[in-house]
Amino acid sequence: MNGWFISLRSWALPAILLAPAASGLVAQAVLPTATPLRSYDKGFREPVRLATDSAGRLYVADPRLGAISIRDETGKFLAIRRGLDRPLGVAVDASGRIFVCEAGKGRVAIFTSGWVPAGYLGQGDGEFLMPNHLQITPDGLVYVVDSLANLVKVYGPDNQLVRQFGTPGIQAGQLNFPTGLAVGPTGEVFVSDQGNERIQVFDANGAYLRKFGGPIGMIGSNTTFGRIQGMLADAQGRLFLADSYRGVVVVVNAATGAILGNLGSFGSDPGQLSGPASLVVDRNHRLLVAAPGNTRVEIYGLDAYTDPHILSASLTVKPTQWVREDPDDRRFSALGARPRGPQARRSGELPEIQHRRLVSVLIKVPGVDPSAIQGGSLTANGVPATRVPGAFLGDFDLDGRVEYQAWFDQDRLLATMPDGSAFLVLSGRLTDGRAFESIADVTVVNLTGSIQ
Repeated sequence: MNGWFISLRSWALPAILLAPAASGLVAQAVLPTATPLRSYDKGFREPVRLATDSAGRLYVADPRLGAISIRDETGKFLAIRRGLDRPLGVAVDASGRIFVCEAGKGRVAIFTSGWVPAGYLGQGDGEFLMPNHLQITPDGLVYVVDSLANLVKVYGPDNQLVRQFGTPGIQAGQLNFPTGLAVGPTGEVFVSDQGNERIQVFDANGAYLRKFGGPIGMIGSNTTFGRIQGMLADAQGRLFLADSYRGVVVVVNAATGAILGNLGSFGSDPGQLSGPASLVVDRNHRLLVAAPGNTRVEIYGLDAYTDPHILSASLTVKPTQWVREDPDDRRFSALGARPRGPQARRSGELPEIQHRRLVSVLIKVPGVDPSAIQGGSLTANGVPATRVPGAFLGDFDLDGRVEYQAWFDQDRLLATMPDGSAFLVLSGRLTDGRAFESIADVTVVNLTGSIQ
């Protein structure tokens, strides 16, 4: 665990937060009840930052992929925005604009809700040494933590710098590699001062107010706030802290710093956390925690919550490595799928599919009879399944369980994917109307046979 954390620190794993607005803190902050629900464990390489928007969509920043993926509140995969340079913090404002910390270029890029570039904060490239986390307040101010500059910068609705606070050091109000922040409902700014092993609290103008934690003695280290990454301040007077070292979410009284208790526990089992880095509470009162150590986003229901969700399937894709071939090359790579003999002649489908390269996908939905899967509803990356004669129910992978086998046109799927590491997102419905989805990893090889 220590070695893994050090590697995170090397690329500055910060916090991410979207805190709900409120008129003030309540008098008595209490530990919420957290019910483990499920996780999103596919479609990531290193999920480290989270944000939600007014429609309940979840944005997950993945610096290893150079991308941000978007899901709706049921968990359905909507889109992925690639081509970002080490995206870290992400936030969405009231108008739907998307702000992304691109650590590789030292900037915060702004996009419309449709991902059309819409400018940058400040001067753009080089505005920050390491933009790590950001939060947008209801009045349109954008707070950005710059970890290497030991600064918090504040930008107005015109995207220009309004003020900044923080200097390097160990004294009150000084910062040593700040990793995240949370703007509370009263305007107080909580900053995870990681290098100084404490949480510092500032007023809206950046004046120092108080701190929680800090080093103990000459050689000791505070046992409470040493490795805090993500932070979340809520309207009930609570501050949620993602402790990446201990693998828990610590809940404290935002006014006093008194610990109310922990949520979750360290580990890789369902409901457990490894290296929690980012926190957000969605409009259904579910706490979502990015846990890059487990390569997933863990979901908990807080107190009274609602839980819209779709079923999760498991997929086996063959082949998993696909080659972009010349369109004139009509070799059929999935020979086992080609109908032959009388069956092909009776079906009349041989002319339709004989020149296609097909991908086989075996589908299992836990607890569901595979005969309930509606073949006509199946799509992969938006491409409908190809109708192929022959059996579609059976134990094709010889694991003792029956699964549904579907086929997809590989060239049509390739048109939806980048070279290198890519995802196949399969969606479908059951005969009772319930939806299901799953994501599988594939590798796309370019024409020269090398992987980019």
